[in-house]
Amino acid sequence: MSPSVRAWLLLVVTLLLGISIGVLGAGALQERRVARVNNIRRPGGFVEHVQDVIQPSSDSQWERLRPHVESTATHNAMMRRMHDSSMRAMLDSMRSTLDPMLDERQRERLSRFVPDRSGGPPSRRARHDSPQRRDDERAPPPPQRPR
Repeated sequence: MSPSVRAWLLLVVTLLLGISIGVLGAGALQERRVARVNNIRRPGGFVEHVQDVIQPSSDSQWERLRPHVESTATHNAMMRRMHDSSMRAMLDSMRSTLDPMLDERQRERLSRFVPDRSGGPPSRRARHDSPQRRDDERAPPPPQRPR
């Protein structure tokens, strides 16, 4: 094998290895971020997180701080529920408005994109596990405007 072919081969292998490491590393970092956010969102998770961040110097200091942190956690949870409810209402309104303008396949695709849900937002895992769209389900590109 000539030196130039060997150099190109080494370059291609290095590039592919770098891409693979980058993709796997980014996925691992994203999973860690999602786990951290989910941990904070669970009941008591925000309070524990704030306690870990502050690192109170004594139990008596934490006992003075805890009611304020818990109050904030309760308020944050209430705001998140209100936001989720408001977003659901807006999405339902959009679906109702668009429904008469769509054909059956478009309504079905929109229904999968904006499910009619009475609970909270879907988990990230549920979205990742959803089946991939087939090519025949892809929406056609929007019409081009004349120039």
